[in-house]
Amino acid sequence: MPKPLGLLASLCLAAAAVPVAAAQNPAPATALIPGAKVYDNAGEEVGTIAKVAGDKVAVVIDGNGLVVPKNAFVDGKKGPSLKAPKAKILAVLHQAEKDAAAVEAALKPGAEVRTADGADVLGKVASVNPQGAVLATSEGNITMPRAAFFLSGKGLAVKVTKEGFAEGVKAAKKRQAEGR
Repeated sequence: MPKPLGLLASLCLAAAAVPVAAAQNPAPATALIPGAKVYDNAGEEVGTIAKVAGDKVAVVIDGNGLVVPKNAFVDGKKGPSLKAPKAKILAVLHQAEKDAAAVEAALKPGAEVRTADGADVLGKVASVNPQGAVLATSEGNITMPRAAFFLSGKGLAVKVTKEGFAEGVKAAKKRQAEGR
């Protein structure tokens, strides 16, 4: 099954599945600051806030980064708490690591790249670089960021529809022609 929203969606879904007492209030913005400890829904420490930008909070958990929306936090007894148990948070992180490793293994020259639903082949990987991959398509070569790729049931895919991809290629070509 495709995982186009990845880790963030998984954590939000996990959080939604955990019953939350009606008395829990959102964590105050003053508690969501770099260096603050983060707890799970039972009060067990799970990590530390690394950065806050807009509605997103970056949390370091076991040496890994996790970005969650501010509304994923509640005002726990010890401080800002995520709405899920530590075991579930760690399971989501470990699954994301496995998913990323599988994408890395599949992201190689010659690999077909499909639409998010797997129905259409958009092109083939021409080359891979640290930022992403160059896809050879019927419209010419286009560079896609690594974060756009995931594994579907039909193989390597990107998080767009056929129409969205075509629009993106046109826009990229226009920017290139304009020298931007």
